[in-house]
Amino acid sequence: MKCKRCRRAEAAIELPSHHSAFCPDCFFVFFRRQVTEGIRKLRLLSPEDRTLVCVSGGKDSLVLWDVLIDEGYETEGLYIDLGIDGYSDRSKEKVLAYAASRGKTPIVVELAKEGIPIPEAAHCARMQECSICGTVKRYFFNRVAAEGKFTVVATGHNLDDETARLLGNLLHWQRDHLARQHPLLPEEAGGLVRKVKPLWRVSEVETAAYGFLKGIDYVTEECPMSEDATSLVYKEALSRIEDRMPGTRIVFYQGFLDPSNPLRKRAEAQEPAGDAPRATEADAEEGVGTPRACASCGAPTYTETCSFCRLKERVRKARSQRAARSSR
Repeated sequence: MKCKRCRRAEAAIELPSHHSAFCPDCFFVFFRRQVTEGIRKLRLLSPEDRTLVCVSGGKDSLVLWDVLIDEGYETEGLYIDLGIDGYSDRSKEKVLAYAASRGKTPIVVELAKEGIPIPEAAHCARMQECSICGTVKRYFFNRVAAEGKFTVVATGHNLDDETARLLGNLLHWQRDHLARQHPLLPEEAGGLVRKVKPLWRVSEVETAAYGFLKGIDYVTEECPMSEDATSLVYKEALSRIEDRMPGTRIVFYQGFLDPSNPLRKRAEAQEPAGDAPRATEADAEEGVGTPRACASCGAPTYTETCSFCRLKERVRKARSQRAARSSR
């Protein structure tokens, strides 16, 4: 099969959702245009921005960093070492190797040194690892960005990620989550830095192909703690639909993002923007709608103490209880 763009070279990847097939060079052009159009359409980034790219060692985040560097954006990488035995070490190696190849030195946060490695935190708090991981990551994304004077935080969420999340939120009518689901979460007074998802128009297959054809060395294994993640169920369901009806994902997500979508309008009117923890029901009744400083660490939060500090306190208490039992 010949490339649909240049019509000369052999196609290396076929994209049924776009009724196209591309050779490597033309696919790079297509992919970068998809990303830059997503940025332009929703005004995610500007040339003046200092962008903190959150990199995990996986394909999506490293590809995102690669595209933003090539497009001339001022970027730095942030890697959060989750403290997962073996997996975190391999992920860090990929991040450091890629950064070195582009003349970069990423910012590294080690959760073990912060006293809250994900496996232990999940055990102490008796919560799912993915939920704990999300809370901790969001906290450090914002803290590092604020301390480093970055104007925006960029994550590698792709179209598959966003549609799976949307399907889950719709199936459970999570109106507060629907209100916050968007490739752009604006900055807020109180210290919440703007957050963007520039890969929202490209699929996981497209991102993987870009990384492979570009020679980007990334971690191919899934996080060992994500085996029971409900998002994988929604991804599988959407993949089955996409196989039968190519293009369903992008139509589904763009329809949700349409400003005229009454569901989105209603959700946005009810919920404050931002990606920080929501206020408690009592706080909401009192009309609390803007972030305040956490009483413990000073980070922006909608409750007296941020979810990260509450989590750290639960871990501290669990450790104390274990120490007390072992000393008897």
